[in-house]
Amino acid sequence: MTIGDLVRVHWGTCDWSGEQGVSWGYAPGVIVGEIRWWNDDVVDRHPCGNVNILFRGEIISYNIGRLQPMSEVNDESR
Repeated sequence: MTIGDLVRVHWGTCDWSGEQGVSWGYAPGVIVGEIRWWNDDVVDRHPCGNVNILFRGEIISYNIGRLQPMSEVNDESR
């Protein structure tokens, strides 16, 4: 992922508990800043870090593990 990429943002509960659209869901966002890795040793194994995204009209720092490039999204399933 790089600056300018469109991503699918998973918001709300991480375990998909509760009602979709109320407790959790997906929405589009745009990466607007460089990824800040938490640990350089895990970059190739598990995405652990934060990145600034434009999401719902605000720029926020978000966990990279909860983002998916739109180019990889093929359906709305978990």
